[in-house]
Amino acid sequence: MSNLYLIFLSIGHLVVDLGQGILPILTPVLAKSFDLSYFQVGIIALAFTFSSAIIQPIFGVLSDRYSMPWLMPVSLFLSGFGLALTGMVHSYGLLLLAVLLSGIGVAGYHPEGSKLAHFLSEDSKAGSSMAIFSVGGNLGFGLGPMLAVFVLSFAGLKSIQGVMIPGALAALLFLFLLPRYKAILAEKSHKQKKNTKQGVKSKVRIGSLILLLLYVTIRSWIQSGLVYFIPFYFPSFRGISDPEYIVSIFLIAGAVGTILGGPFADRFGGKNGLLVSMIVSLIAIYPFLHLNSTLIPVLAFIVGAALISTFSTTVVFGQRLLPNNIGLASGMLLGFGVGMGSIGVTLLGGIADHFGLPLTINIISLLPILGIILAVTLPDIRAREAVVEPNPAA
Repeated sequence: MSNLYLIFLSIGHLVVDLGQGILPILTPVLAKSFDLSYFQVGIIALAFTFSSAIIQPIFGVLSDRYSMPWLMPVSLFLSGFGLALTGMVHSYGLLLLAVLLSGIGVAGYHPEGSKLAHFLSEDSKAGSSMAIFSVGGNLGFGLGPMLAVFVLSFAGLKSIQGVMIPGALAALLFLFLLPRYKAILAEKSHKQKKNTKQGVKSKVRIGSLILLLLYVTIRSWIQSGLVYFIPFYFPSFRGISDPEYIVSIFLIAGAVGTILGGPFADRFGGKNGLLVSMIVSLIAIYPFLHLNSTLIPVLAFIVGAALISTFSTTVVFGQRLLPNNIGLASGMLLGFGVGMGSIGVTLLGGIADHFGLPLTINIISLLPILGIILAVTLPDIRAREAVVEPNPAA
C-alpha cells in the first residue's frame, strides 16, 4: 500500500510542477496583453523563481518543526489558481502577485511531499522511492507547455483559467488522503524522537552538504543552459531549423534517467551515481553540441538521461547528510537547484551577449569536469549513518 501512496505523491509532484512548464509559454501572451518590456518579463520570471524555488528551504524548516501535510492540497490548488488569476488581473502589480501566489504553491508542496516520500521508503531503497517521486516533477515540467498551448488555443488569455483544473482535482484527492499521510508523519516522527532520546545521534556533514549543493549548481547550469540555448544555437550554428524536438527528447530522457538513477544509487552508492552521471555527460555532450550528425537525437537522449538521472539521488544524499532535518534538506536540494539554474542561465546569457553563443556552448560542454571533481570529493554514503553513544543509565 505504501507504494500506492508514493505514486499519489508523484502524481501531485507532476501536477504542481506543471506551472514551471506553463509560465514560459504564457509569458509571451502576457507580454502582448500588458505591453511589457523585456525587463518586466524578466521580473515575472524572477518572481516565480523566487517564490517557487528560493524560499523552498523556509518551507523545509517549517516542515521539520511542524507537521504540515495539509500544505500539500493547499499548495496543489494555489499552483494552478495563481496562474489562472493572470487572465483576470488588469495591472502589472497584480500580475506579479498572481505569479508569486502560484510560485508559493510550488514551493510549499516539495519539502512536505519529499519528506513523506522519504518516510514511505526503506533506507536501502530510498533512491528508488525518491526516483518515483521525482519523475512526476520531471513529467510535469515537460507536460506543462503542452497544457498551456491546449488551454490557450480556446480563447487565448481569456481561457487560461483552465490550467487550475488539474491542481483543483489533485487538491481534492490529497484532502481524501490527508488522514493517512498524517498518520505516517506521526508514526515516523515519534520513532525519530525516540531514537534521539535513546542517544542515537546522526552525523551531519556541513562540508559535504556544501559540496553537494555545488554539484547541484553545476548540474542545473548545464541543464538550464541546454534547455534555453539549444533553440538559439542549433538553428544558427548547426542548420537545424526545428530544435524544439531536441529539447523535448532531452527532457523526456531526463524522466527516464530519473527512474534508472535512483535504483543505481541504491545498489552502487549515491557518490558513484553522481560520478557516472557527469562522466557520461562529459563524453556525450561535446559531440552532441558540435557534430552535424543523424545521431544528434540519440546523443540528446544520452545527455538528458545521464545528467538528470541524479535528480532524486542528490535529494536522498542531502537527506542522509541532514537526517534530522529531512524537510530542510529536501527544500534546499529541490528549490536550490531550480534557483541556481535560473541564475546560471542569466550568467551564461551575459557571456553569450558579450563573447558569442559558441563560447557559451563550449563552457557548458566543459562544466561536467567540475561535476566530476565535486563527485569525487563527496563521501560514499550507502545508508543513513549514526553514531550511537553509550546510554549513561545503562
